[in-house]
Amino acid sequence: MKSIFIFLLSSPFIFCQDSTYWFDFKDLKKNIPKTPKVLDKIFEDTQFYILHDSKAKSYELVDGFRLQLYDDSSVINANKTFEKLKKELSDSLYLEFEAPFYKIRYGNFKTKQDAELQKEYLVNNGMKDIWIVRSRIKN
Repeated sequence: MKSIFIFLLSSPFIFCQDSTYWFDFKDLKKNIPKTPKVLDKIFEDTQFYILHDSKAKSYELVDGFRLQLYDDSSVINANKTFEKLKKELSDSLYLEFEAPFYKIRYGNFKTKQDAELQKEYLVNNGMKDIWIVRSRIKN
């Protein structure tokens, strides 16, 4: 009886997983989903690749600013706009979901003045409804 009791108490430790993930990314038959997206010059299409890549370069996040270019409750419209903006803009572009909206944000600006200069440039080149938002940015 004593040995059964000890076995029952220790069984969770015996059968626990040794991995952070409950599946192996190599076993996926379909492509990794395209949402949520983070696009910049370092990490390409999706956050899943960042999570899976144990050798991914780490960044210190600091307080900063980004330009919010778009928001919509439709993921389809947000993805279309994201793809369009990806072709037009050269800096980091982010598609984020903050319920109930999908938001497209641009850049990693350390100061509000840097963000204002970029905002003025984009407005002069035809973009509308841009505003500056506080964000955690890459240092």
